[in-house]
Amino acid sequence: MKEQIFDIYKDINLGNCDICKECKTANINKLYYPVSIWTIGENFQNSNDKILFVGKTARGGEEDLGTLINNSFIDATDFGEEALDGYSWPYYSYTNEIIRRYFGTYEEGKKNIAFTNLVKCNNGTTQDTTIWETKLNCLDKLGVVWKEIEILRPKRIIFYSHKDYDFFIEKMRPTFSSNFTDITDKKHFIPIGQKYSYWWHRDFLGQDGQVLLSFLRLSHPERKQKEDYVNNVVQWLTETKK
Repeated sequence: MKEQIFDIYKDINLGNCDICKECKTANINKLYYPVSIWTIGENFQNSNDKILFVGKTARGGEEDLGTLINNSFIDATDFGEEALDGYSWPYYSYTNEIIRRYFGTYEEGKKNIAFTNLVKCNNGTTQDTTIWETKLNCLDKLGVVWKEIEILRPKRIIFYSHKDYDFFIEKMRPTFSSNFTDITDKKHFIPIGQKYSYWWHRDFLGQDGQVLLSFLRLSHPERKQKEDYVNNVVQWLTETKK
């Protein structure tokens, strides 16, 4: 599946196509090379319970994240596996804990998950400062992450994107189902410790009404109370297991 996804990057000439060149021109700050999917579990393709975690955009320069492929995109899969295995940043460590609690062990769980980002390029190393033109180019014009999803065919998707990318997530229509129902709406939120997290749950349905794919768009884990955050996500995964 990694090779299939990398073939997509190569087919659209990710990083060097005309649309990507527009992004480089539009960004005042340096736009780093596109970053690949973080990781795909060894059992993901055949799993009956495959879960995709999706962040906003990578943070860090090219030298930090992996090897440049064809002067086009960075293969960040080694970095992604290492970061998910042991980095303390909430983005990785909360995800690690969600996987461990839901599957029973992290080692078993990581075989059944994949991890990627909505936007492939970043223009900063410490926070998401993605400009509107980059979001539009990557998510609408190129649709890279939606192409990844078509290959991965996850059962559940967890978007760590707050409300910053709702305009684009709202338009997601998998080829295998364009019929959907919102269980909670985009404005819904839940308490997480002393703070709150947005909590948008959408189900995509088959012709018989069977749920084929569920997504949860919530707030980014950074600066959120870990126990509440993890428990709520694990509970959602348990309740929506098909």
